[in-house]
Amino acid sequence: MNTLRKSLLLTFFSTNGATAVQFAVTVVLARLLSPEDIGVFSITAVMVSIAHLFRDFGVGAYLQQEKELTPEKVSAAFGMLLTSSWLIALAVFALSWPASAFYGQEGIQDVMQVMAIGFAVIPFGAVTHSILTREYKATEQAYVRIVGTAAYAISAISLAHAGFGYMSMAWASLINIIATALGYLPFKPEVMTWRPRFRGWRKVMHFGAGATLSNSLEAVHTAMPDMMLGKLSGPHDVGLLSRGLGTTNLLNQVIGPTLSYAVLPYLAKAHHSGQALDQHLEKARAYATGIMWPALACTGFYAQPLIAFLYGEKWLPATPIVQWGCLMLLLSTPFSFNGAAYMAIGRPLLAVLPTLASLILRGALILWLYDGTLESFAAGLCMAAVAGYPIHAWLQHRILGVSARAFLRSQYKSFWVCVACGCVGAALAHLSKPWAAGWQLLLAGLIIPVWWLICLRMLRHPLLAEVQPLVVRFPRLAGWLQA
Repeated sequence: MNTLRKSLLLTFFSTNGATAVQFAVTVVLARLLSPEDIGVFSITAVMVSIAHLFRDFGVGAYLQQEKELTPEKVSAAFGMLLTSSWLIALAVFALSWPASAFYGQEGIQDVMQVMAIGFAVIPFGAVTHSILTREYKATEQAYVRIVGTAAYAISAISLAHAGFGYMSMAWASLINIIATALGYLPFKPEVMTWRPRFRGWRKVMHFGAGATLSNSLEAVHTAMPDMMLGKLSGPHDVGLLSRGLGTTNLLNQVIGPTLSYAVLPYLAKAHHSGQALDQHLEKARAYATGIMWPALACTGFYAQPLIAFLYGEKWLPATPIVQWGCLMLLLSTPFSFNGAAYMAIGRPLLAVLPTLASLILRGALILWLYDGTLESFAAGLCMAAVAGYPIHAWLQHRILGVSARAFLRSQYKSFWVCVACGCVGAALAHLSKPWAAGWQLLLAGLIIPVWWLICLRMLRHPLLAEVQPLVVRFPRLAGWLQA
């Protein structure tokens, strides 16, 4: 557990450093590029993200959850990954022409062809990454993350400044993939060889088929908003949607990698040792909601100053998307780890049902509610999350043994922390409304985190056990939290 905690802490700082750099790049690009440029890349990126799931074919999840890894199993996984990745690269390249014609945007073809090249390179780093995650080796992953992030940041800003438009992000993504693959070379595990094995695929394929179907549906579910809006409206609105949902997802980018790091191998090891997963999930759910819910509530109240401060006045029409997006993410947070739990017990297909239901609901509700405005589109996404909530709850009760009482108990204290922080956030946002956006956010940033800590202590939230080790160098604060 201590090794895992150290890995989580290192992951927190390394991913947040990378997120901060990537976010700074996003802010700079928002000023160098137009909403149309970002919209063209966003439409293409979500389509390519679906291809990534077929490329992986569940190999990464298989390597993390497998009870015992041998050189033969790893070589077979590498052989399958290499084959699927190269085939998908050819498919993405070939589909660039019809995709561009479907959306009536020539730029989509160019972006897809550049991104297709990355599929041929990814396998040379992906297997090492999965094995390092399995072994909680976050230090090595942090080094590689620094290399990839630096390569992306320098190339994206340089190319955008040079006038490459949407292609600056496409080339930067490819450069990031190449730099990451090269960065993993010194950390190749002993159990892995560069000789792919084209036998012994049956076990990998058996697990991978379920994982791929589940992950592919999840990717389509994530990609659907950009793809539908791109057809219903155009790249301008897709650009606004991308920035709005991206702002909502800022906290998830900061906290998400740490919360989800090594969840699959951790749960798999617990399952293989005969432990029930419901108690592990209860603690994880309390942690996730205790962090995410209060921050999402405050983000909703500060949507307009956030957009204005980060991206500029031209992006203010994305404000309603941020608010609807906060509610949507708030509803999905309690189920964040269920997919990993289904994979950990060797039944990845179980994640298909809620994702498929949500996919259908999204499509139907968007078509029903969309009236040509971004707000109605975002409302359709949120209503789909509301309608899919009971399906998630029923499935986790049926399969993972999570009772309704335990499910609610794990979120009870987080709910009151969210209410308390939301009230303070709403009051501060109202009082500081006449101020410039930067001053509004500064005031919130100084007061709300302190109030959040006070709420954790008053309610004795489970998160205190994780906060206390972080403040041991501040004896008074550590003593106050323990009191």
